[in-house]
Amino acid sequence: MADEVRARAHANIALSKYWGKRETGENVPAAPSLSLALDRLFTETFVRRSDAATDSFRLNGSPANERDAARLGGYLELWRGAGLLRGCFEVDSVNHFPTASGLASSSSGFAALATALAELAEDSLDRDRISRLARRGSASAARSVPGGLAELPAGDDPAAVEVLPPGKIPWGMVVAAVDAPAKETGSSEGMHLSRETSPLYSAWIETCGEDFQRIREACLRGDLETAGSVAEANMYAMHAVMLATRPALLYWTETSLTLLREVRSWRRDGLGVWATVDAGPHVAFLTERAELETVAERASGVPGVVEALPCLPAGGAEVLG
Repeated sequence: MADEVRARAHANIALSKYWGKRETGENVPAAPSLSLALDRLFTETFVRRSDAATDSFRLNGSPANERDAARLGGYLELWRGAGLLRGCFEVDSVNHFPTASGLASSSSGFAALATALAELAEDSLDRDRISRLARRGSASAARSVPGGLAELPAGDDPAAVEVLPPGKIPWGMVVAAVDAPAKETGSSEGMHLSRETSPLYSAWIETCGEDFQRIREACLRGDLETAGSVAEANMYAMHAVMLATRPALLYWTETSLTLLREVRSWRRDGLGVWATVDAGPHVAFLTERAELETVAERASGVPGVVEALPCLPAGGAEVLG
């Protein structure tokens, strides 16, 4: 059994989103989702067994703050409580993109952590089990375990599965990182508020299943226009639920809105590109691989965009050594 391990996982951006969780206490999404893992957004996590009396956590080169340390400590307790781990650990995790800003850092972070912990576990764990355990830290992390185009079904204890491997996905994404501070309301808290207070929530959950199927089928037949247009509509529906939450959840900035207006103009110019936004200000553009640099150049020209990253589909979480 290893004493230390390093793992890597890529963040994913959802084409069909799930905003909302079931009241099971096990971080189970209320709707199915479909996502694309991206090669330039990734987390590397190093875990070592420790003789100390408590766990220790470092995030992006600094000791974890009290809130993050409590969340990560609770996650390790989940593994210990399941009889998968014994003792304490040192965890050092680095996100190679902005953290806590709506760029799915928790998806790659918990997928990398779960993959590393699986190497240190008392039992041998298959990929489905690792995905389920990653989901307990962050629901979207379940999808980063298989990577590629991945789906997370709605169920009692779902694991994410690969729909298409990276090499069979003809598209990529440009991620336009927007100048904005860390978001005030995290996704888990925001989903709870939406479920409890948004008058649009029930209709949203009903819509998710239909959107998920349409996008999935379009991806399998290589129909970018349908996949992109339904994904963009699905994103607007999710943010409508957020805006109708009380108090309203407004994750977009003025730059986000400008980018969402611009993508319509780019399509009128004949460019096949569609936008999606998770719970944050950053905008991701789905387009053909051959158009990634063109879209990145256009997005970079919008004031307030810090960087526009052309990304290809990425594989699943992996052990580095």
